[in-house]
Amino acid sequence: MKPVPSFLFFGAACIAQWAVPFASIRMHEEVIERGALVRLAVTAPDPYDPLRGRYLRLRPLEVEVELDPAVASPDSGQKVWAQLERGSDGLHHLGKITKQKPDHGDYVPLTTLGVPHAKIGPGGVVHPATDASKVRVEWPFDRFFVSEKIAPEADVWLRENSREEKTVVAELRVLNGESVLTNLEFDGLSFREVLKKSVQKIEK
Repeated sequence: MKPVPSFLFFGAACIAQWAVPFASIRMHEEVIERGALVRLAVTAPDPYDPLRGRYLRLRPLEVEVELDPAVASPDSGQKVWAQLERGSDGLHHLGKITKQKPDHGDYVPLTTLGVPHAKIGPGGVVHPATDASKVRVEWPFDRFFVSEKIAPEADVWLRENSREEKTVVAELRVLNGESVLTNLEFDGLSFREVLKKSVQKIEK
């Protein structure tokens, strides 16, 4: 049997390397096209500097989820799945979490971070920070990408609105456990539209 030319291995490696980004882009587009619309309350982790290059750092406000008493508490760092349920406020909230990927509904993968930290009061008395039946979780996203053109304005927009009493809302599309952030909103106004008008004024 003749040895396979090395250039064929090189070619196959190149094809595989390019196939991954293309598959990721296609998945991203499919989630936007077919995914269910989900609206979450978010904030900037660092309200003084949410901008990092070409993306804004943000975090859903809901970072604790109720545990099912009949299910063993997941270990810290474990991947779990959470159903997203729409509340009377028009926003989506974390519902039931499972260790197995659901076969229907709107859901996202989360990473557990352990039970909420306790607070130590005067005299060293330990006070639970929250209900012991909850677990802290980390969401699968923390970046909202923006163009360089509007990045400075977007930074100011998120920083100022994160300090208000009203809620900054993130809109995303969810499909089969995959999620894509598509917009931010404050007081019923899309940040893209607000910044677009601001940029147009600056250019004039």
